[in-house]
Amino acid sequence: MSKTIKVGGVGKSPLIEKVNRLNAISSHMDAAAVLEQKVFQSEQAKAQERLNKRNQITADFGISFQSKL
Repeated sequence: MSKTIKVGGVGKSPLIEKVNRLNAISSHMDAAAVLEQKVFQSEQAKAQERLNKRNQITADFGISFQSKL
């Protein structure tokens, strides 16, 4: 229910007002979820690219981070 419901009579129905508030909260949460997904999805892709590049450098130059005690 993304549309606001209006009462035809005088005054406001508490139940309809509650539904309208829940719709507003839901739409804010949906918008935040979409924004979060777009931000973190692109960041994860960049992080994976950086990790692959670092792994390639360690393989090319034979770098080992294992301790040799």
